Amino acid sequence: MNRTRRIGRVGGLATAAAAATPFAYLWVLQVRGADDPLTLQLRLDMAIWMAVFGAPWMLAAWLLWRAWWRQAGAGLSGMDGPGLLVAAAAATLPAGRREWGAAMAAELAQVPDRGGRWRFAAGCARAAVFPPGGSRAAVAVTGAVAVASVATAALAAGAALPAGRVFAPALVGLVGGLATLTVARSRRVGRGGPGPAVAGLALAGIAACLAFTIYYLAEHPSYDDRVHRTVAVSLPPVTAVVLAVALAGCLWLALRPPRWLVPDRLARWFGIAMAVALVGGFLLESRLVQPGLERGSQGMMDYLLYGPLLVILPGSAAAAAVGRSFRSGLWACAWAVMLATPLLVAAWLAEALRWDLAGRGLLLDGDGPLGVGANLGDAIWWPLIFLALWALPFGVLGAAAGSARARRRRARRRADLASTA
Repeated sequence: MNRTRRIGRVGGLATAAAAATPFAYLWVLQVRGADDPLTLQLRLDMAIWMAVFGAPWMLAAWLLWRAWWRQAGAGLSGMDGPGLLVAAAAATLPAGRREWGAAMAAELAQVPDRGGRWRFAAGCARAAVFPPGGSRAAVAVTGAVAVASVATAALAAGAALPAGRVFAPALVGLVGGLATLTVARSRRVGRGGPGPAVAGLALAGIAACLAFTIYYLAEHPSYDDRVHRTVAVSLPPVTAVVLAVALAGCLWLALRPPRWLVPDRLARWFGIAMAVALVGGFLLESRLVQPGLERGSQGMMDYLLYGPLLVILPGSAAAAAVGRSFRSGLWACAWAVMLATPLLVAAWLAEALRWDLAGRGLLLDGDGPLGVGANLGDAIWWPLIFLALWALPFGVLGAAAGSARARRRRARRRADLASTA
């Protein structure tokens, strides 16, 4: 077995093991954190559930590694650490600056000592992240405006919306930081966007999510009248930061997506369709199927489990099959998750108000009475967890399944060419 194939197999096993590690660690935490000693059956049941969630991630990680190594393995297997760093930095460059990356790789080959190679590679990486040519004055002004905006948001939230005194400055700070980074990399400003359909849907979802979040923070800052507001707050600091990161990330992808996501127009349209179908199915489940009509009965938890299976898995497979590319399925899944995140949070908060008026308890599981404010934390954590743990790996699996036929055709064509050569 040659070195390239050996590294590919070891890397695949290491990637799958790395994907399984968080789930194994979570199982250990659950066992150690139990109030009472757990029986063997309970430990086994918990392990089975961790395996259910971890197995798709392990398989998805292995598929991603295999797809990447199939293209890059031959070139990277012979590189040392500095060479890999320069190659990774060159991969982030736009098409107009690829010659610079090739020139830096050629220059690195002339550096003999290991320390000098690492210093040269680190300089290349810094230049790729912050290319020269951006106006330092513009960067300084943008950074100053971002800092001032964070201070203003903190003061305004403390005075007008005390429950959002963590969320508001966190969101403004993240957006300001991304804006400063964009100005610093001003040579890339001309890069194309994802198009009006993706940007419009993403901005609409972010605006709706912000509107409902502000309403909840103003009208329902705590979720249980029997508990002091400082204890049972609807948006605790960690949850506020998580929501700010999610919205800032969605805003960045909507306005300044990575260059490798932009060219595939087919993936964008499939992503839009999957996001709309996922959120539409959520609203249909909430209104027509109507779980949680009685207190304590099941809520929307089941949809979080089977919704991505019914939408993301076949949608990614269809995108990969139509586009005849594994990447088309992956990018379609990425767009779907990005677009569905703020829309699903907004839909959750809107439906939670309707459920509360009908006396049906929390949207998650129909439990109550905790107050409608408890839905805010549920709307942030549960959709994000299931989109990350469930939708993303099944999107990878769907992309692999949908592109299998095209991959076999390409393999047969290469074999035919090799036989006739």
